[in-house]
Amino acid sequence: MRILVIDNVNYEDYPTGGILNFYRNMLPAFGRDLMLAGITTDDRTPVGIWTHREIDGQEFEFFSMARVVPSAKRPLIPERITNCFYIKKYIRNILKRNDFDWIVTHKPEVMYFIPDGFMSKTCYIMPGVENPLSISRYPWARNLAGLYDKFFLMPKAAKARKLLAAADRNDRKAFAERSKGKISVDKVIEFPTRYDDSIYGVNRISHDDNEKIFVTVGRLGWFKGWKLMIDALKLTREKVNNARLYFIGDGEDHDKIKGYIHEQGLDDSVILLGKMAPKEIAVWLNKADVFVMGSMAEGWSTTLVEACACGVPCVVTDFSSAREMVADGKNGFVVSGRDKKVFSQKMVEALGLDREKVIEYDRKFEGLAVSHLREDMERILN
Repeated sequence: MRILVIDNVNYEDYPTGGILNFYRNMLPAFGRDLMLAGITTDDRTPVGIWTHREIDGQEFEFFSMARVVPSAKRPLIPERITNCFYIKKYIRNILKRNDFDWIVTHKPEVMYFIPDGFMSKTCYIMPGVENPLSISRYPWARNLAGLYDKFFLMPKAAKARKLLAAADRNDRKAFAERSKGKISVDKVIEFPTRYDDSIYGVNRISHDDNEKIFVTVGRLGWFKGWKLMIDALKLTREKVNNARLYFIGDGEDHDKIKGYIHEQGLDDSVILLGKMAPKEIAVWLNKADVFVMGSMAEGWSTTLVEACACGVPCVVTDFSSAREMVADGKNGFVVSGRDKKVFSQKMVEALGLDREKVIEYDRKFEGLAVSHLREDMERILN
């Protein structure tokens, strides 16, 4: 099976997030059976032609649609719009190869520009089923969410051969209902996020007993709920005065978060660690006493899957799949609503969970290891 992947990533380290992580997992699973179309962040890779590119010591056929300067700041023009220009310009050149069995993408703007004649071999993978404009970092864009569904996303998604979603059945049903009859819920196949079992696993790392470590991983954006987590940490310190919260990641709200931390008098208690490589993240997850997520929306969160792989007690908000990963009192707690007092209470309770029992419970998710990725995808696509 030969797969053409088209997305606005460089398949190495930019932009960070769950989508890039998924493709990073596909590289070793499928090897040279992958053809990659994306972007480049270096000045060596040519733009607009098929070439060869080495990634992690392995050579892939590669087509760059644009050369991009990496930045964590919010650009003046949304990346979703600039991505459309890149894809529209080069999609026919990319597809001229036509020596692939499937096209795979996570981006609706990629799918939108794929000619209808290729949709019978297109697999659209959704990291979550929420309307992406509804959680946009551009407030004005959120007002366009309904039009985006009606004219941009749903008509094309209905033509895709396969729809895979990192979401539970309730959210997949809600997605189908948003299509106004164009898509049935049975067409939207549950496809959980995977973790790299060569990196993430139980490897407890001892630390100073005088510190209780809470860790969160993800983009520093408003929809990740950073304010809820910081406010909850402040309340938690009233009961656990050695509690500290570590943020791993970067994003457009970095300066806002830093300012809010100072405003709350938490400079020594909430630490922004910045962007980290997966192996470094695995170290911090194994060092953590509790993993926390305050997200307003997620699919099968990559970082939550990775935290469970490391056997860390988790306290998370009630986003899609949260209750499929976290069972109250067994490996953590799912918090309904966004009450900082309740979230803090569960953070404290999670410190008291038996770590060995948490680890044993989390073994049920070993099937989500990337070592099963190729087998699972081929079963669905064949």
